[in-house]
Amino acid sequence: MLENNHDYFRAFVNISKAISSTLKLKKVLNLILENAVEFLELSAGVISLWNKTENKLEIIAHLNVSQEFLDKGPVYADRSMPRALTTRKPVIIPDISFDDQLQYPEACKKEGFKALLSIPIIFKDDVIGVLRLYKKKVREFSSQEIEFMTAIAELGGIAINNARYLGQLKIDHAREMDELWNYYSDMVETPRD
Repeated sequence: MLENNHDYFRAFVNISKAISSTLKLKKVLNLILENAVEFLELSAGVISLWNKTENKLEIIAHLNVSQEFLDKGPVYADRSMPRALTTRKPVIIPDISFDDQLQYPEACKKEGFKALLSIPIIFKDDVIGVLRLYKKKVREFSSQEIEFMTAIAELGGIAINNARYLGQLKIDHAREMDELWNYYSDMVETPRD
């Protein structure tokens, strides 16, 4: 567990280095989850993107959760801890047995989860997803831990946006190459008088 500001700084630097070491989104998100779970001595984590068209949270990375937990059903943004998305602030549930914000409380209980921290992933004032961290024991989260994880979630937002941008660049490049190839093919096939 992180004990002092030096530990938080060291953890933040480690996660930042891990994120900047690759452009592969899945790897970056897995590194975020691994480091967050390790540094805060938690049990599991999930990163989901908010599909605003269907109002669903779609899992794109996970750590230490069962396939059954992943397959529990669609997670709707307005039914599963919506305050994290609407208020743009972390939601802390120290003991899920006394909370009614979860869409699938039985799935959490079956997984053995007792505590939950849900942090919105924001990029340029737009909520794009949520980082959820679980503990198999009842647990409070300190303000330093919440602040730390909020900063990590922001790094995740940057990584997600960078991956989207890179993906769009690849699509644009492929389209331009096809257009160039078609233009060249037309030039070569055109008979000259």
